[in-house]
Amino acid sequence: MRRLALALMLPTICLSIHAEQTGRISGKVLNKEGKPIPGSKVNLKRVDRNWSKDLIPDKNGNFLQVGLEPKDFTMTVTAEGYVTYTESPVKIPLADVIVKNITLLTPAEARAQAPTAGGQQVIVDDPGAALDNMGREAFNTAIPLYNEGNYAEALPLVDKAYKALTEAKDKLKDEQAKTELAPELLKIERVLGICMAQAGAKKEEAEPYLLKALERNPKDERVVIGLVETSKAKADKAAELKYTAMLEALQGPNPDVIYNKGVEAFNAGKTKEAKAHLAKALEVDPKYAEAHYLLAMVEFGENNLKGTKHNLQKYLELAPAGKNSATAKEMLKDPSLKNIK
Repeated sequence: MRRLALALMLPTICLSIHAEQTGRISGKVLNKEGKPIPGSKVNLKRVDRNWSKDLIPDKNGNFLQVGLEPKDFTMTVTAEGYVTYTESPVKIPLADVIVKNITLLTPAEARAQAPTAGGQQVIVDDPGAALDNMGREAFNTAIPLYNEGNYAEALPLVDKAYKALTEAKDKLKDEQAKTELAPELLKIERVLGICMAQAGAKKEEAEPYLLKALERNPKDERVVIGLVETSKAKADKAAELKYTAMLEALQGPNPDVIYNKGVEAFNAGKTKEAKAHLAKALEVDPKYAEAHYLLAMVEFGENNLKGTKHNLQKYLELAPAGKNSATAKEMLKDPSLKNIK
């Protein structure tokens, strides 16, 4: 029993030791009226190395981060419609808490007021600068979603970024900032096209962005995949075949693409064409279970019972619990197939 009691006490001791070796930061993010700002964000970035973390204040504007090493950090506080607040260095104390209560100002309020003590609110007269900041913020938020393939959630953010930065480019007074923005816009335009092609309401509208991106890099697989989708949306079979062939040349034959062609041919009653596509899909990937099943259906329609049985057995071998396994088992019980060697 004593051993158990000791074991139960150990985690508390470990936590205490950890707390003594680290520090905390807490505070509030409010507007000039003392009210919390929906959508505000606090970013903490280590000065000495590449590490950062975003904190989202709660509904009352409070934020807290524990377990921070007692090092120097740069704190950046942002919210749409407000001037960005930056403070560096913010020194995290050892085994203690530092409190930072931040009041964010609108651009108009910031111009009328001196910078907050200890920090700096970036005030600019350039009318394009606020749009530049807003666009970059939206794009940075979208990128993790885009990288995960979550195109539907990324799309509105990328669209917002593209529109804001396009407008910023026209309004920026700083010529160097304009020059630096131009290549960034091309990157965002590419991502916008890809997101639109995958998740847009009108996928065909992505085509102009994708064609420009393809011109810059003819080996961009994501762009070519997007153009396959826009071609389908336009019902342009010639373009779809062109970009599918281009994609195969870049990444090698894709059994999914070939199988889908087989499905389309089968549904259209073109069994000979379907058989050729399915055979090719299995040539690329001999373990493609669904291709075996559909090929069995084609063979059955042509009264090739030996081919039907072979492909049904192969399907069950590869996918014993597959979506068509029950049907395959029932078909194999039929005397016409059961007696086939």
